[in-house]
Amino acid sequence: MTSQQLPERRPKKIDLNLLPPEYLPRKVSRLNIALVILIVLTLCLSVLFVFLKADVDAESTALQRELNGLNAQLNDLHALKRDANTLQAQIDAAESALEAIEQDYQTIIQNRVLWSEIVEEIDDAIPGKRVTLKSIVQSGSGVTLQGTATRDDYVWAYATALEESEYFSGVTPQSIVDTGEEVSFTITLRLSGGGGQ
Repeated sequence: MTSQQLPERRPKKIDLNLLPPEYLPRKVSRLNIALVILIVLTLCLSVLFVFLKADVDAESTALQRELNGLNAQLNDLHALKRDANTLQAQIDAAESALEAIEQDYQTIIQNRVLWSEIVEEIDDAIPGKRVTLKSIVQSGSGVTLQGTATRDDYVWAYATALEESEYFSGVTPQSIVDTGEEVSFTITLRLSGGGGQ
């Protein structure tokens, strides 16, 4: 049996290096090359990671400073809001008191008695020179008039004129006394506005 050898497709390598083995370059295995590449890549990634971490730390520090500033401003605003709420409560109380005072003032204005107008109205109702007033006495919202007249019908005319005035109500002649020379009278009336307090 003869074995048939297959012809080599490539010629064998001929080592032409005639250096002694101690001077020959060492053969580097593929595993060593892969390890070196892996170490170099790891070092490059580590350096890149250090730079990226420094950049992130710097940005984080700036953001932390900004956050601290914003928190301080927020605390200041909360303090201002408390002060503003206190002031607003004081303002609301003062406005409420002012409104009550204004309402009281309006009530007083509506019920006030302008005595100059009252006296002028009493004087205007006198029928000519036939009636003379001697006293005007006010007590609460009541007024008592005392005076003299030349005749008693002038007293009644005076009482009627007072009754027709918008300032008075309940005009009542209390006494009419004829002394012969003159007639003395007392008339009571009430102020329509209810004033005179």
